[in-house]
Amino acid sequence: MNAGLAIVPVQVTYVLRALRPTLDSIFPVRDSLSAARCANAAGLVCHQYVYRRDPLQLRGEGNRLFITTELAFRARLGVVGGARVASCGYDPEAMRRASLAMSTALYWRRDWRIGAQDSRLAATLRDPCLVTAFGVNATRTLQNVVDRQLETFAADADTAIPVAADFRPLADSLWRSFLEPTALDSLNSLWLLLEPEAVRVTPFVGNGINITTTMVLYARPRVVAGSKPVVRPRPLPALALGQAPRDFTVPVTVELPFAEMARRATQLLAEETAQQSVKIDSVFVRGAGDTVLVDLAVSGALRGRLGLTSRLRWDATARELRLDDLDWTLQSRGALSRVKTTLATPLVALAVRRATSGGRVPLGAQLDSVRAELLFKLNGTLAPGVVMGSSVRDVQILQVSTTASAIVVRALLTGQSGVWIQ
Repeated sequence: MNAGLAIVPVQVTYVLRALRPTLDSIFPVRDSLSAARCANAAGLVCHQYVYRRDPLQLRGEGNRLFITTELAFRARLGVVGGARVASCGYDPEAMRRASLAMSTALYWRRDWRIGAQDSRLAATLRDPCLVTAFGVNATRTLQNVVDRQLETFAADADTAIPVAADFRPLADSLWRSFLEPTALDSLNSLWLLLEPEAVRVTPFVGNGINITTTMVLYARPRVVAGSKPVVRPRPLPALALGQAPRDFTVPVTVELPFAEMARRATQLLAEETAQQSVKIDSVFVRGAGDTVLVDLAVSGALRGRLGLTSRLRWDATARELRLDDLDWTLQSRGALSRVKTTLATPLVALAVRRATSGGRVPLGAQLDSVRAELLFKLNGTLAPGVVMGSSVRDVQILQVSTTASAIVVRALLTGQSGVWIQ
């Protein structure tokens, strides 16, 4: 039976320092440019360019990633013929300083990676490079060199960020986890099916040292009895944007089939009445609203069918579903009064109670199992540096009713879930 749509938002926090090794690889902490790698600019050519930089500072704000650093450098400039025109930052002078800054807009690519676009650059020379010969100021030339360095880094970063920030393994892991049935008891006779239908993601939002997004899984959870359900594998759906609530809400339907209850009661009553004047050959159980109807096929001194009724009752204190007021229908009571028989209500009630754990169905324990298994799926280390944490704040019973074939209990689990990538 359909329990309704479960909405499970998983807030994903991407710690920006996770990008630093990738960015460091394309913008080394120290490097030098030889004459062969320098470009001609304004009649001058760079013969040597040595720098060291401070650690990259990464900051998220809105949908943008900001990357800044301070650069210390020294350079020698010369004309094409080879004469040295200017020297900056060599002893006894202090190294020259520059401030580099770039920002880029982050967005979801269709392949579940972070995309980068609309990069904005700013390179500022904080110290001039004054010439010692020919009356030429080389500051402008060095500004061009630093600009090109930043442009190269920005282009490489826009390419490297999607490679480093791949969310498909995380999304696929959650999707496959929701597809897999989970046993709720040690006998593997009760199963939790989440049956995911779709996944949505929210735009990236920067918050200082982190960026966050939310993956929202939509599923149709239910609890079924019997052997392990066969589930058809389904690939992770295409990425789509959506909105996310703060808490997850997981409605769960627990079904207790009447067929199994009737089978156990039939076995017990057939044995109990085998030597009595009225024998019970079979038991049939069905539901009508909040009432359970028990029909008995009898033979011997009384032939035909007898009926009993019991009203479902949820004991919130004990967290049990109770069927402890079983009694004969008026018609059955009249039929029994016309024959001398030892068949009494307590005997039938005893068998039904035995078939239903003493007339007290411990649904609280089953819902605890649902809660535990949901937390198992939503907690733990998913991959190196990827940790998931979740909590279920409340388990609420919404409705207790019956269908023709089962007792149905609807419950709602609420809580929060998050993933940290660092």
